[in-house]
Amino acid sequence: MNRTTWLAGIAVASLLLTGCASSAAVVPENAEPEASHTMPDGAVMPGSEHEGHHAGNAEGPSEAAQMICAGQVVAAVREILALADDPSPTSGWDAPMFNCTYEVDGMPLVLSVHDATDLPTGEEHFAELRDGFGSTREIEGLASLGLPAFSTGDGVVAFLRDGKTLLVDATALPDELGVKGTQSRHDAAYAVASAVLVCWVEHD
Repeated sequence: MNRTTWLAGIAVASLLLTGCASSAAVVPENAEPEASHTMPDGAVMPGSEHEGHHAGNAEGPSEAAQMICAGQVVAAVREILALADDPSPTSGWDAPMFNCTYEVDGMPLVLSVHDATDLPTGEEHFAELRDGFGSTREIEGLASLGLPAFSTGDGVVAFLRDGKTLLVDATALPDELGVKGTQSRHDAAYAVASAVLVCWVEHD
């Protein structure tokens, strides 16, 4: 886990230096139009999210969930995977799940947030998700960032924060990623998840 923590540290340090700008609202193709609110910095927040970025409901994902598909998270994915340009992810919303897919050389890196609005619901989902994978290992110590977290070891990493489950699935990617193919699917998934969590913490 030391190597994984080091790789995540690079992504986190980059975000701390550049800032994790508020993401413009991501509107899934199957979502109904809704009222929006333009923030002072120009970012657009759906009307349903104006009361707080942790709020999410059937009308649309929370701002926290949408961060996985916009802003500095996109830049972090590019840096972690050593891509030539910022990727152009696609998103989908099927309450309470918000999904974001990054195409990496034609293969999907999938980020998702179970956008629960209360802690008990979120904890129940996290436990069911972990049990559903069968063989998992807890992420512990500094690598857990103080949160409940687990990995499958082959490219799936999940964290629970404030009732919201963040899942990063890199299992479809090759197992030689990043600069000179020096990082594994697990390393990449963990680093991407860490970058998302930095954004969530910064926007509390």
